[in-house]
Amino acid sequence: MEFWKHEAYIIAEKVTGGNPIYKDLVSHVYLLVYELNITSSDLPRVFARYSYNQYNWRDSTFNKQYRLNDPLPELYDKETDQEYHETEMQKLLDSYMDQSPTDDQELFTKEITRMHLMGMTYREIRNETGISLDTIHLAIKQFKNDLHITYHNSNRDCQSSYEFQSPGLQTI
Repeated sequence: MEFWKHEAYIIAEKVTGGNPIYKDLVSHVYLLVYELNITSSDLPRVFARYSYNQYNWRDSTFNKQYRLNDPLPELYDKETDQEYHETEMQKLLDSYMDQSPTDDQELFTKEITRMHLMGMTYREIRNETGISLDTIHLAIKQFKNDLHITYHNSNRDCQSSYEFQSPGLQTI
């Protein structure tokens, strides 16, 4: 019970980046995990994951309830970049990233991958989120697998793109 009085607020404050709404986030996540049988040793990890997902996922119940007028910023605007030329692979990636996640696991893998695609290293992601390097690596690996399964099964006649071949296999 001591976790909910002190440590949960510290974690939530880190997740929200100091936003005063972190107190509401603690209450909200408490109601979500109250009925789950979570051991006290796993509680900080589970709480951090639920908090991160609830705070960052646009379709979460927390965002719908508390952050209606707080728009999430876009990190990159393709329309204003004159030198941006979208490839077929980029279109596939964008369409997959824009799909609403079906569960917390998919949301987690997409958010970690999005951070990496925006140029953050594994260590920068770790410093920002507090997630271990192994977990970051596994999340990105899972994302690659999910992306492959999604488009391999729906479009079996696609061919390898020149831009994704290893340098040793590329011909001039």
